[in-house]
Amino acid sequence: MGRALTRPPVLCFLAALAWHFYWASTVPSPADWDPAYYLEVARHLAAGDGAVTEAVWNLGWLPPSLRHPADLHWMPLPSRVLVPFVGAATDDWPAAQLCSVVLAACWAPLAWAWARRLDATEAEGWVAGLLAATAAGYTRTITTPDSIALYGLLGGALLLAASRRQAVAVPLAMAVALTRGDGFLLGLAAALAWPALGGWRVALAGVGATVAWYARGYLVAGQGWIDLRARVAESLVLQDVISLPAPSGVTLGARLGVLGEQAGSVLTVGLIAGMVLIPGFAAITLARRSADRGLWPIVAYAVVFPPVVYLLAPAMAREGTVYRSDAALFVPACALAAVGASRLTRRYHPAFLPGLLMAGVLAGSVYAGRLYASATSWHLDDCGYLEQVPSGLPVMSYDPIGVAARCGRPGIIMARGQGLAELADRYGIDWALVAPPAFDNGTVRAEDWNVDGWERVDERVFRRR
Repeated sequence: MGRALTRPPVLCFLAALAWHFYWASTVPSPADWDPAYYLEVARHLAAGDGAVTEAVWNLGWLPPSLRHPADLHWMPLPSRVLVPFVGAATDDWPAAQLCSVVLAACWAPLAWAWARRLDATEAEGWVAGLLAATAAGYTRTITTPDSIALYGLLGGALLLAASRRQAVAVPLAMAVALTRGDGFLLGLAAALAWPALGGWRVALAGVGATVAWYARGYLVAGQGWIDLRARVAESLVLQDVISLPAPSGVTLGARLGVLGEQAGSVLTVGLIAGMVLIPGFAAITLARRSADRGLWPIVAYAVVFPPVVYLLAPAMAREGTVYRSDAALFVPACALAAVGASRLTRRYHPAFLPGLLMAGVLAGSVYAGRLYASATSWHLDDCGYLEQVPSGLPVMSYDPIGVAARCGRPGIIMARGQGLAELADRYGIDWALVAPPAFDNGTVRAEDWNVDGWERVDERVFRRR
């Protein structure tokens, strides 16, 4: 037992665990929609309510009640892995974070396994494992119950299994597809590791899992599911997704225009996620091993998935899809970068470039973690403002998913220029929480509120008279 604990992959895992525990301690509550949604659904599952949510985030499809079927937009696996943790804890936020921390820490031994696949030395394996342990540009976000930690783990494992042409790639492709809506693209890319049509099972596994889950969505919500998916596919910006009027004139040319506008952003996201150094050194190894067919899926996915998701769902792609889905490439990129830095040149000491790589990524990780902390503090006062609202009452808000997850308040989103009075009547809502003054996601701020029959209670809270 003692010898097993001193093995390099285990030590890398323990180092990653300590690193992520620290960053998790700096995240007091979910700030982004994705982790907030997964947490709320996991709570209902753990309580025996089934896969439901009480947050209406999209006015393009209005469910008949606040408690309505979940997973009609988000895929199911990120919330399901949280259920045992949430169900066993009295305080479910740190429990959900624990799940994410453990998943994130598993990136390190997976990177070690990838280094072995690349015939790396032990020193290169250490660099790969420790690079993955930092999580680079995913620092701090990875310690929230988002899909990042899970997708990075499953995606890296799928690419590794495909590079070895292992049968386990088939169930991994299915799991990846059930983790993110564009996950089926990774299964299609992984199929390239096999010659001729040998990878068709992997490709079909990912596509089949997505189609099966979409069929479930249709059976559960019927036309509502179609309306929701159509709204997401036809929207160019988030405002179009959350508003009542349907967007119009979303042609292929308009989609290509968004893709052209966002091309620089897509490249920047990939570089930021890997702190520039990881993609740079990884590219060296990929170029030198271009004949290794097992590595082709990495290049194919990196090149193909960003433009595809921008063409399929431009608004959602703008809201962080590329950043999250890039996580599938992160672990193999760490191993590729470790090998690339070590073998780039013999003009320096063998430890110089790997050491520079490690130091640069570590410094960038700390900076990214602190930057994320400063950028996501706008929501911290929400629950305090809502203390004056009687317990259990629904709230119309700028962020119903976050308000439900952080404050336990069911509710519906308010978009600017919409029939807020009609929505309030439909769902029996007498209270509203407007957006912070400096926050703009297309929803209502105090200066935008003009609903008759309501009075302002304080800076951000309104009440029906």
